[in-house]
Amino acid sequence: MYIPRILLCGDVKNFLRELDGRDVDIVGRIRFKGAAERGQFVMPAHKAAADKFTLDEGDFRIFLDGDEISVDALRKILDGQADYIVVENHGEFLARFRELYALKLIDRVVTVPTLLTYARDGFFSPDNAVQIFNVIHATEFARVLDFDGYFAANDYHMVPDVNRKIDGIVGDVKFPALENFYGTIYPTVDACRYKHFDALLLTAERTPAEFIDALIDTDALSDNVLTFVRRGSDLERWFAENQNVFAQITATPAVNGSWLNVKKFAVKTFAAYVVTHKKISLDLPDGYRIIHAGHVLSTETFGELVDDAGENISRLNLYLNEVTALYWLWKHTRQSHVAFVHYRRFFTVDGQNILTAHEATEILREFDIIVNECKFGYVPERDWKIMLSGRKIADRALSSMRKFIALRQPDYLDAFDRVTGSFGVFCYEIFVTRQNIFDAYCAWLFSFIVDAAEYFLSAGEIDASDPNEYRAMSFLTEHLLTVWLLKNHLRIKPLPIIFRDV
Repeated sequence: MYIPRILLCGDVKNFLRELDGRDVDIVGRIRFKGAAERGQFVMPAHKAAADKFTLDEGDFRIFLDGDEISVDALRKILDGQADYIVVENHGEFLARFRELYALKLIDRVVTVPTLLTYARDGFFSPDNAVQIFNVIHATEFARVLDFDGYFAANDYHMVPDVNRKIDGIVGDVKFPALENFYGTIYPTVDACRYKHFDALLLTAERTPAEFIDALIDTDALSDNVLTFVRRGSDLERWFAENQNVFAQITATPAVNGSWLNVKKFAVKTFAAYVVTHKKISLDLPDGYRIIHAGHVLSTETFGELVDDAGENISRLNLYLNEVTALYWLWKHTRQSHVAFVHYRRFFTVDGQNILTAHEATEILREFDIIVNECKFGYVPERDWKIMLSGRKIADRALSSMRKFIALRQPDYLDAFDRVTGSFGVFCYEIFVTRQNIFDAYCAWLFSFIVDAAEYFLSAGEIDASDPNEYRAMSFLTEHLLTVWLLKNHLRIKPLPIIFRDV
């Protein structure tokens, strides 16, 4: 929790009474002598008038803990030992306004209500808010996440962001005008956990340990962090001692500290896995690897990877098709970006060439997942399954799947029913995405799909010579990605596919 360090101008007992239990660190008592003592009550003026106001030498005196100090000495104290001068009496603040303005101290002087409202999570200065807004718009960052709701809390949201470069986690939006500032408003961190941003704005006061935890918790959200480091804080010292932890740190001087643009060491790795069950010969771009699905059922090996090494469900390949390879990849591989495609079906940008690693990662700077263009049919998906497998087998597969989704993922049951009865889906269970999204989808899928398949098989004989019967579960599984996408806030990029002869 942020504890403001203050110089108090006023009565300590009255001040503590107004704080209502809020912790502050009173680092000194300050007193001014000037126009008010001469009987000249100086009301606040418009900025233009205040700019013209001057002080003659000796007109204004400053006392800290009883000893007279210079304005320069006070400024030095406010640049390390103290965050604010807090004026306990509002009339005192009004009386001193133009004098403090002329001395260039007014941005560091606040009343108690201002302290309680704006200094909740960290040091606040209007100039700092303007500065970081300008820094964001001067960078190449196209999308920045205001993780701590900084702009929502400091009034800068009243300036509509016409470029909409900043999204925000705001929680309960009490003031709809926020929608004029933020490009997108997320109610919780969970609502944007699958997103990726060019930079993350972390502004709440954090200890070094808390900042490290925040970096870990938000690691998948961005490779860059914008953060305010208060002068004299433990976090400032930590950054000074640990610069080599980051790829680059750029500092912009600010009121009572610095804005840091922190670039993390981010190793981008791309792997595209081509699922096959037969021998194939393809000219593939860099980063593509072939995995043999259902290898445990085969007497040969096709590809450099097999789905029955280590923890696996390869035995179910006859009934779940490429999903057995997906399970193996989930358990045994890690990369920053992952593609999952078939030996005949590949994504393309230009309609002729297979999607490259560079093309994929560039698309995923703006979007969260690449899928095949939605396919629309003339009858609902449920009826297609019946036509393929027959009513008895199709109904058994559907009821088995639905039973275990209801048991393990009940929040997705409505989405499953909607997709089952829909005319359009993202086909083929192929996609390209970031690792955290891949992990999340697989964790969801494999929480129920294996048990559903085994339940389906235990319910009666399946004609092993009829692929339309033994593939009844895989026909449904192919559309589970659509179910998952329907329930999650992802920026989806559809791409066409091209077929390759093998």
